[in-house]
Amino acid sequence: MAEGPTRHALVLGAGLAGSLAAAALSRRFDQVTLVDRDDLAADVVVRRGIPQARQSHLLMGAGARAMEDLVPGVLADLRDAGAHFLKAPTEVAFLTKYGWLPHAPHEEYVVCCSRDLLDRVVRDRVLRRHRIDLVAAHDVVGLLGSPTAVTGAVLRSRGAGASRTVTADFVVAATGRSSRVASWLHDLGLPQVPDEVIDAGTAYVTRIFDAGLSSGGRPPAIVMIANVTGDAVGGVLLPIENGLMTATMIGMRGSEPPTGDDEFLAFAKQLPHPGIADALAEAEPVGPARGFRGLANRRSRFEALPVWPERFVTVGDAAAVLNPAHAHGMSVAAFGVAELAAAIDRMGNAPGLARRVQRAVRRRSRDAWDLSVSDDRRHPQVLGPRPGPASRVQNRYADRITHVATTRPEVARALVNVIALAKPVSALLTPRLLWAAARGPDQRQRLEADK
Repeated sequence: MAEGPTRHALVLGAGLAGSLAAAALSRRFDQVTLVDRDDLAADVVVRRGIPQARQSHLLMGAGARAMEDLVPGVLADLRDAGAHFLKAPTEVAFLTKYGWLPHAPHEEYVVCCSRDLLDRVVRDRVLRRHRIDLVAAHDVVGLLGSPTAVTGAVLRSRGAGASRTVTADFVVAATGRSSRVASWLHDLGLPQVPDEVIDAGTAYVTRIFDAGLSSGGRPPAIVMIANVTGDAVGGVLLPIENGLMTATMIGMRGSEPPTGDDEFLAFAKQLPHPGIADALAEAEPVGPARGFRGLANRRSRFEALPVWPERFVTVGDAAAVLNPAHAHGMSVAAFGVAELAAAIDRMGNAPGLARRVQRAVRRRSRDAWDLSVSDDRRHPQVLGPRPGPASRVQNRYADRITHVATTRPEVARALVNVIALAKPVSALLTPRLLWAAARGPDQRQRLEADK
C-alpha cells in the first residue's frame, strides 16, 4: 500500500549530499523522509555504504560555506568535534611539480577531519533542527512513476527483507558513486543514460597515524600533487580529529601504491620530497593500510534524455563522480544542493523545476570536472578521450601559472582560489595574471627557495 503525507519529500541516501538535500527540502515540505542502506545508529562509526570514507578527505572552504548556508551552525559543530580549519596556502604545505607554493597569507581555507566525522556531524545537526524522518538499513529497489514524473520509490528492509512503496511529491537521489539512477530511470521507460568517463587509473592507499603530539599540538598538513605526465606519484598528510593524522599515497595506472602495511612507508619515501616520509617515521600507525580503486571521473549525461521526469533530481556523486585526488567531490555536492534549495525557494514545486535544477547541478560541477579531467587526460595510460588542441593550450597555460605561483605569492593566492573552487577557472585569465604568466617565475625568489 502506498504511503506518504501531502507535501512529502523523499531523499534517497543519507551521506553528505543526502543530509544537505534533506535540510534544503525541509524548508518547503511538510515532511521529509531520509533513507539510507546503512545502519546509522549512534554507536555505528564505520559506514559500509561509503567505502571511500577510509581515505583522506579535504573539504574546500567554498564547499564549507555552501554547507553553512544550507545548515547554519554546522561549521561550529565541526570545530567542536575536532575538525581542523587551515588557511591555504598559509598553513598547508603544497608541493607542485615546479616546487612549493609560498605560505602566502590568505583567507581561503580547507577543513580537515575524517569523512565519518564530517558526515555524522552534518547528519546529526540536520536531524536535530529539521522535520525529517530517518529510515535506515533500507535499500532502494527502484523508482515509482513514469517517464514524465517520479512519484516515490520502492524500499526493501535489509533486515526483514520486506519491500514497501513510499510515495512523495518530490524525490532526490543522493545515492553516491554506486548509484543506480540510470537503471531506475530506464526501468520507468526512459532511454539508457550515456556516461562520460575519463579514467587515469588513480589508486589510493591510506593509513591513520598517531602523531604523538602534546595536548593542543596539530599534525602537519602536506599535499604533494602527482605529476601525471611523469611517475604519477603523490601523497597527502592531513590532521584529523583526536590528535591523529591520515596519510594517503596516490598513484595512477602503472604506478599504483602497494596495499601492504610494510610497503606503505617505502612508497612514501619515493615521493618527490621527504616531508611526509619523515613525519610518518616518527608516528605510530593506528590500524592497517587500506586501498581504494575505481577512482575514474564519471558523469551521467542526463541532459541527453528526451524528457526529464518532473519532481526528481539527482545530486552529489550520483550525478557526477570526480577523481578524489582533486578533493572537490564534497564541495560539488554542496553546490548542487544549494542550487536545489534556491530553485525551490523561487519556484516551489512548479512544472519544469526538476529539469532546471538538474541542469544547474551539472553547471555547478563544470569547473571541478574540467580541472579534474584536463589533468587526468594528460596521463599516458588514460582511458578516454585524449586532450585536443584547445585543451593542450589550456594545460600549457595552467602549467605556466603553477610554475609562476611557486615564486609569486599573489599568483599563488589566485591559483588556490581556483583549486579550492572559490573562483571560476576564468579568474586565472585576468590581465594581471596573464602579465604574471608572461613574466614568468621570480628568479630571485627561486634562488631563495632553493637555499
